[in-house]
Amino acid sequence: MRILLLIVAFIFSFSRAEIINSTEIKANNKPIMLLFTSNGCPYCDRLKKDLQEVEFLQKEAKDFDIYEIPRDNPKAYTIFGEPTTTQTLQMIFKIKVTPYVVIFNSHGEKLWQIPGYSDPFLLSKILKFTKGVDEGKYKKSEWKRYLLEEKLIKDPNKPISPH
Repeated sequence: MRILLLIVAFIFSFSRAEIINSTEIKANNKPIMLLFTSNGCPYCDRLKKDLQEVEFLQKEAKDFDIYEIPRDNPKAYTIFGEPTTTQTLQMIFKIKVTPYVVIFNSHGEKLWQIPGYSDPFLLSKILKFTKGVDEGKYKKSEWKRYLLEEKLIKDPNKPISPH
């Protein structure tokens, strides 16, 4: 019995990011990712696969509610209690390419819009920052400092070394 409990605990400790196919998008005390996709988009498939299989990205993504919004299958949606449609969401976020990611904190405040395929390393850092905002570790306005600290961008005030 004890071994069975350990096995169950082990399995649940490796929970995966789940991509939700629902038309009701709501804040459930978790940050939210909207993932706009289209049929025949190889980078959409790759990003969805990354969210399921890349371990360091999965570690961050499992704490998000991830909603897939297929552009080729227009539907009526409810986002944070407001009715809308696929077309309206595309206009609001100015979506012209897929994949396209929109990230909100757990209170429904938009923090990021990422057009096109995003490298798993960079996306994991963006998700980590978003969770940090939710946990009070960072303020939304500190995104540039965070990216500098994580060495994702270079300090424009630092002189470039001749080496």
